[in-house]
Amino acid sequence: MVADSEEEDPMGLKQLALSYDYLIYKINDHVKSLSDITFESVSQKESLIKRDYLQQQLKLDMEMAQIDKLLVECDKLELEFMKLDQLKGFVDDFKVRVSRLETQFSRQ
Repeated sequence: MVADSEEEDPMGLKQLALSYDYLIYKINDHVKSLSDITFESVSQKESLIKRDYLQQQLKLDMEMAQIDKLLVECDKLELEFMKLDQLKGFVDDFKVRVSRLETQFSRQ
């Protein structure tokens, strides 16, 4: 029996082909396994990035709201300073008028 198979395939090509097919099968299996692991890892990273991006956007929205509040306060302060500048102009003008009146009364 063994002799018959050796006579049919004296160089062991059938066994070599079988071993080669098995090796290719194992390589493909390993590549698929690595591909699945890589896909899972990339999917997890993508999920983390999206979640982090969403959190960053939420923080950004909160910061923008805070900036808007600060801008409103700055506008109010600027308006108050403008009022003070206008009041200073009135006071300076009033001082000039009072000074003229004092000068006129002192001459009389």
